[in-house]
Amino acid sequence: MPMLRAFDSDVSKDASSAHVLRRLEETPVDANPFPHCVVPGILPEELYARALAHWPVTEELRLLQPGDLPLRYQAVIDDKWLDAQPAESAAVWREVRDALFNPGVIELMAERFPQIREKLKWTGRPPMLVARIIEDHAGHAMLPHTDMEATMFSMLVYMPEDDRTPHLGTAIYRPRDPDFRGRGFDRYPRGDFELVGHAPYRPNHLLTYAPSDRSFHGVEPVEAPCVRRLLIFFAIVDSRVRRR
Repeated sequence: MPMLRAFDSDVSKDASSAHVLRRLEETPVDANPFPHCVVPGILPEELYARALAHWPVTEELRLLQPGDLPLRYQAVIDDKWLDAQPAESAAVWREVRDALFNPGVIELMAERFPQIREKLKWTGRPPMLVARIIEDHAGHAMLPHTDMEATMFSMLVYMPEDDRTPHLGTAIYRPRDPDFRGRGFDRYPRGDFELVGHAPYRPNHLLTYAPSDRSFHGVEPVEAPCVRRLLIFFAIVDSRVRRR
């Protein structure tokens, strides 16, 4: 594939960002069992295809948490990682990153999820981004949890090549005790929760939500043979400035 000229690349990025905003705006929030959105076609089809074509080989990924998550591999999409990639691959991942996380997305998410606007007041600064390419291999699982308090919103983009395994999407739970509240990355016994459903593991589908003490989610055991590919973006409170 020939390299895009700088002008064409800028136009492509603008179009990709506009597409993401449009899809986020068009998709209603589902309040059951906590507010979240499942957005089909979150990226332009052409960009999604390019991202799949430039997915890193497993040998280039690192274990996320060798002790706790021994079957989850990652690459952090930061400037250091991007600078080490071939030019065409770096351009693809920059476009994906910038389309999914930009001031317009932050503002729209704050409109859809009021708790985001409250967290923005903690520092008066825009959130920071933690962006990861993720591969889960057979045997991976995560017990119900809610995510960190400092996370303003989470975005999970499922990256399979086809839609044959929708059950591999993120599991969404409801606690059997209606008064139970979660805390951060604490994980809780699976038996204490009802499985409400899955955000479907289908090509180019996004799950997004604003973490709260009720946003229980996890991963049901990934059975062999399986490689589960996704992007995870966390918008994090900028901790360089103390709360007032």
